[in-house]
Amino acid sequence: MIESTHQLDARSLSPAEHDARILSLFDSLGVGEALVLTDDRVVEPILKHIEERHPGEVEWSSLEAGPKRYRTEIRRRAAGSTRTVSEYLGFDHHRLDGMLPEIEGLVTAHDFARAAERFAEFSSGLNRHIEAEEQILFPDFERRTGMRSGPTVVMRAEHVEIRKWMAAATAALEAQDAVGFGSAVGRMTDVLTMHNMKEEQILYPMADQAAGDLRAQDDLVRQMQRLL
Repeated sequence: MIESTHQLDARSLSPAEHDARILSLFDSLGVGEALVLTDDRVVEPILKHIEERHPGEVEWSSLEAGPKRYRTEIRRRAAGSTRTVSEYLGFDHHRLDGMLPEIEGLVTAHDFARAAERFAEFSSGLNRHIEAEEQILFPDFERRTGMRSGPTVVMRAEHVEIRKWMAAATAALEAQDAVGFGSAVGRMTDVLTMHNMKEEQILYPMADQAAGDLRAQDDLVRQMQRLL
């Protein structure tokens, strides 16, 4: 099966056809296919509606989180599948990491407008990833294990460092400063590479083990997914 991505700009749809058009398009997706939805309103209501129609079959990633425009990739999963914390957040690491080479290439070509657009998508996704960990995963892990001075303390501190360099990279793009962007992204990547490795090899497996069976792990993933 060849995965494909469909595009829908819902900003021009009337209120009467808005939800019906989005739901119809998602209904038509095959497993692994995705819809990139562009809208001028928050996406939580329509995502909730899709999930109610297709429980456990919906995966989404924020590409742009407003306030004027919202872009969201909504992907179809196999019915009845479950996800561990390791699978869900590990996949998101690799998805985000895969965006950086393209952005760096755009900066090298001095296409700062497109680079800024793509880096905004990266930043939106990484910020959502961090919020999911800090608001859902870390408190759950600390509650279940009693480890309130363990790995989550280190991860939170590194999140601050990652966000600092991400903001510096954004500022460099706005100034069309290729050297400054390269320096900031390099520093961010240095922290992010080791950070992701520690999460994937240590924290996520521990979180899965602490959560218990696959149903409990999948429930934790769903809580994180709903955090937009």
